[in-house]
Amino acid sequence: MIITKVLGLTSALTRSKKAKIAILGLEMAVLGYALYQQNQEKKNKRLKS
Repeated sequence: MIITKVLGLTSALTRSKKAKIAILGLEMAVLGYALYQQNQEKKNKRLKS
């Protein structure tokens, strides 16, 4: 989550729309990866129980 906050700050400072869209895409990828990892951890806990 820290990464997305840093990327949010950089997008606020950037004036280029293309750069903002690229940063938004990167934020979405990071968030998607974090959700995927969270789901994998939940599945592993269920299998161990």
